[in-house]
Amino acid sequence: MTRLIPFAASFVAVLLAAGCDRSPPPAKEAPKAMSGPELAQERDRCRDLGVKTNDDAACKAVLQERRDRFLGKDKDPPR
Repeated sequence: MTRLIPFAASFVAVLLAAGCDRSPPPAKEAPKAMSGPELAQERDRCRDLGVKTNDDAACKAVLQERRDRFLGKDKDPPR
């Protein structure tokens, strides 16, 4: 019985450590293909990252897409 308590405590500690990964999920699709609400949701995820936003390629793409949409820029001009 006395061996069971440390084993159970170790097991719980490992489970808790495995569940503490707070890295955000990657963007599901390219920002160009996202609708307005999806883009806003991804922007909120990036906002919650704080300083780490600068290292997240998906956040950079989302912010650029929001700027382009605001300014009315079309990345693929008609030919």
